[in-house]
Amino acid sequence: MKRYPAIKIKDGKRYFYRFTMNQRIQHIILAWSVVTLVLTGMPLKFSNSAWAPYLYALFGGIKAAPIVHITTGVILLILFVYHIGYLAYVIYKKQILPLKQKEGLSLMKVLIILAKQPLVPNLKDAFDIRDLMKYLFFLTNKRPDGDNFTWKEKFDYWAPFWGMIIIGLSGLIIWNKELATHIVPGWFLNFSLIAHSDEALLAALFLFIWHWYNVHFSISVFPMGTVFLTGYMSEELMAEEHYEHYVKVMKEAGLEHEILPPHGAHAHESSEGGHSA
Repeated sequence: MKRYPAIKIKDGKRYFYRFTMNQRIQHIILAWSVVTLVLTGMPLKFSNSAWAPYLYALFGGIKAAPIVHITTGVILLILFVYHIGYLAYVIYKKQILPLKQKEGLSLMKVLIILAKQPLVPNLKDAFDIRDLMKYLFFLTNKRPDGDNFTWKEKFDYWAPFWGMIIIGLSGLIIWNKELATHIVPGWFLNFSLIAHSDEALLAALFLFIWHWYNVHFSISVFPMGTVFLTGYMSEELMAEEHYEHYVKVMKEAGLEHEILPPHGAHAHESSEGGHSA
């Protein structure tokens, strides 16, 4: 497996490693498939709207659009299964297997490894949410310092798991109605249609409002975050969003004397210095 430098220099600026090529490809497939499913599914949910026929026609209308929707849904389900396998492989190879060879394994040790995964919610996330609320309500002037993955990113990560269970299973039932009726009662088809449609709308709203704002439209990254393409994040954004992890990486690289202040304070100080000059 190719190893990427934790810090790279480009045009005199530091960039910090975040995602492997494999992870970025998974994300691109996920983004493409979800957007395609939304564009081919929402015209059916809002079929009485004036825009629905025109959007549906872009994907071939009633003859081709359902095929596009089903094919993309299958790709998304395959990606989901692949991601679970990818996670299991990486955790086993990099953490469980070395521990097994060194100390031996037990159920408790495996559970501890799983609980300490960087994207598993923990007490720090709860404290960070509490401290953010205090900051937003002017009860403190200090924002929480994010770790490698913040509570917002963990929420972004785990939300599709719930969506895949509801949308994926209901989609398979709707796609295979005849086979499904041999397993589940007829009324379950209506339930699946409602669940599929409403959960898809919720997922679309979450994606286009919450996720896209945080990674593309917020003032820190506007007009677009590029880490999902390059795998690297700028030093300024690291200090803004992931200060605890940023400090750790800088110290490991022997750059502790060049650590920036947290949350964009360096930019504020620079602008004040330029103004006073």
